[in-house]
Amino acid sequence: MINLFSKLIQYPTRYQILCVVRRMRENGCLIHVQRPAGAPVHRRAHREEEIPDAFYDNLETIVRNAAHDFGVSLYDVHRVVHENGLRPYHYQRVQKLLSGDAQRRVNFCAGFLAQCRRNVDFPDSILWTDEATFTPNGVFNSHNHVYWGEENPHVVREGAFQHRWSINVWAGMIANQVIGPFFLPPRLNGEIYADFLRNKLPVLLADVPLYVRAQMIYQQDGAPAHLHRDVRDVLNTRYRDRWIGQGGPIAWPPRSPDINVIDFFVWGYIKELVEPRRSGTENEAREAIVAAFETITPEMVHRATRSIVPRAELCIREEGRHFEQFLN
Repeated sequence: MINLFSKLIQYPTRYQILCVVRRMRENGCLIHVQRPAGAPVHRRAHREEEIPDAFYDNLETIVRNAAHDFGVSLYDVHRVVHENGLRPYHYQRVQKLLSGDAQRRVNFCAGFLAQCRRNVDFPDSILWTDEATFTPNGVFNSHNHVYWGEENPHVVREGAFQHRWSINVWAGMIANQVIGPFFLPPRLNGEIYADFLRNKLPVLLADVPLYVRAQMIYQQDGAPAHLHRDVRDVLNTRYRDRWIGQGGPIAWPPRSPDINVIDFFVWGYIKELVEPRRSGTENEAREAIVAAFETITPEMVHRATRSIVPRAELCIREEGRHFEQFLN
């Protein structure tokens, strides 16, 4: 019962209490007294001195609430906080890391960078892959969550896993080439994914030079369908020790979309272009997805795949924790 009421009751903040005290001193009563425009300069200056303290005390202060508490305009609050060197920084949504994830991320990045030191073109040998689900639903809006500070505090907010189904798309990138998109069934299982690897992927790779395919390393994450025995059998047969994944010869760290170019670049880019068509039919959405992929140039692919190197370095610097908030 106590926990229930603690969620329902909103306790006054320190500065709401200060406002009540100020009203008692100035008005002799607790109720707000409407005064003519143009408050005395000394009183307005006193309020402006208190406003920055409110933001320093609670770095997630909402401007509208501060304006209400201090009895000033939104413009005045914005002006005062900016004059005091405070700027709004938005939360970045990231995937929650579990126990042991950080060390696995460090291990993978260290091995990746070691190969890059031996061969500067090593990033071009990996076929990065992933699947994404496109739906007509909206996405998380980070502009609703603000953190104030004199410098960017690099704050993040962890988001829960989402499982929504509509159009299931597979895509890959290697060197300067986009592979796909390929539309998979809405409900992907191990047998379907193994068939894709065995029969569909070779067709998609037809335009990749033979010398690239000869040394290609296949990467996948730990999605349930990827863990099926048939999938491992296909990968072991086709790529031997040249595939990355959970349970594979090169271990992929779980919950690491920030070091997979398809996750941190492709899906965001494609979804932004497809957004205007998401309210249309499924066929229209599919056409929009294909059209969006066609706008990705070889130069864009090369820059994106090579950007994994500094990301891996940052991941190690942050000891496997979230690092994207530190990217320039």
